[in-house]
Amino acid sequence: MLLTLLTVVLSAYIRLAEVGIGCETWPDCYAQLNLAQEKKGVTVLTQEGRDMAHYGARVAHRYIASTLGLFIVAITLVALRQGGARRTSLWVPMGVFAITVFLSLLGYYTPSRSNPLITMGNLLGGMSLLGLLWWLMQREVESGDAQQGLVTYRPLAVLALVLVLLQIVLGGWSSANYASANCPGLIECQGEILAAGNVAEAFNPRRTIELDANGTVIREDALGLLSMLHRLFALMTAGYLAWLVRRVKHEPQLRGTVLALPLFSISQIVVGVSTIWFDMPLLLLTLHNTLAAGLLLASINLLHRLSPAVGSQSPG
Repeated sequence: MLLTLLTVVLSAYIRLAEVGIGCETWPDCYAQLNLAQEKKGVTVLTQEGRDMAHYGARVAHRYIASTLGLFIVAITLVALRQGGARRTSLWVPMGVFAITVFLSLLGYYTPSRSNPLITMGNLLGGMSLLGLLWWLMQREVESGDAQQGLVTYRPLAVLALVLVLLQIVLGGWSSANYASANCPGLIECQGEILAAGNVAEAFNPRRTIELDANGTVIREDALGLLSMLHRLFALMTAGYLAWLVRRVKHEPQLRGTVLALPLFSISQIVVGVSTIWFDMPLLLLTLHNTLAAGLLLASINLLHRLSPAVGSQSPG
């Protein structure tokens, strides 16, 4: 879990730094891509990105990810040896292994920042790996022991997890398409973001990154819609989590989770607003990604706490 969290955080830091987050002449220096460098298999795209994405961070990411891979191979082998004598389905550790292989291949063969789907694959793959390992660890170490009264809250916890995942997807898609500079203010964006064509283009999974003659990403109006939707959906998710916490706060078994959910949710909003206010500093935006991982883990923990004990249902 710790190695995975470190890998996710370092990956976010490197990705954000390479494309100019936190550069001095923001937003003019943001999202300047060097496609010739990409074709050579070099992930650092600009001179500014090379200076900001510190060499130590890249080396640490490589070694930590490699060590993590060894641990996941060991987890997979142990799970295969145990077979059915487990508290979780064998599909969970196998899913962890499959995601690890996917991320390894994706990082090796496609070191690109000009394809949004590749960026999303890395981001969502890392978050999925973190979430599955967290679920696996909780269910293996301490299986769900929710009483019948608590189990009734389980659909609400599932919805909370879905909203958090959608929020992460929206944030990742916005970042992968370099939408941050399109909405420099909290409630103001550049261009006609609600035009019908822009709505369709914003969520087109096959959309490509358009560059000008200098290799800078062209800021289409559709990108502003992505950025603003990410912010509005964050408020909606936070509101639902606040309501859910109010519903379950009286349950002693959920005391830790009830504290963690609002802590990560409120921190996410405060840090998100701060990043906009201070013109996207690199460390704050990296913290924003880290808090998203924390909110995901808190949501999964709530689902674990509200799940029936092992033996009362089929393993899952």
